[in-house]
Amino acid sequence: MNLIEKYIEVMQNKDYEALAELFSPDGSLTDYCPKGTAQREYHVYGQEAINMFFRNKFTFGRFSISEAQAINDHQAKYVANYGGYLVMAIATIRRTTEDGRIERMSVRPK
Repeated sequence: MNLIEKYIEVMQNKDYEALAELFSPDGSLTDYCPKGTAQREYHVYGQEAINMFFRNKFTFGRFSISEAQAINDHQAKYVANYGGYLVMAIATIRRTTEDGRIERMSVRPK
């Protein structure tokens, strides 16, 4: 299973700990999809911050994905649910570390 497939799996399972482990200690995730929702775009920096951010989102039902599929080794598309507001999204791994973790990832509307 490649890195984007692992990302899809942990997001669908709402496993914030496994999600954080996919990122390097100083990895970053930028999500530009929430335009029009109560949540503005967000930038999360660092493995611990990614863990805490998604723990909150998943625990309180404020974020989920569905209909996910890998497009290639670095991109996936899915329907993102931002607290009831649905957006077709593309997640892109922009950069990885030598040990195979995500260093930089972005999510944008499709």
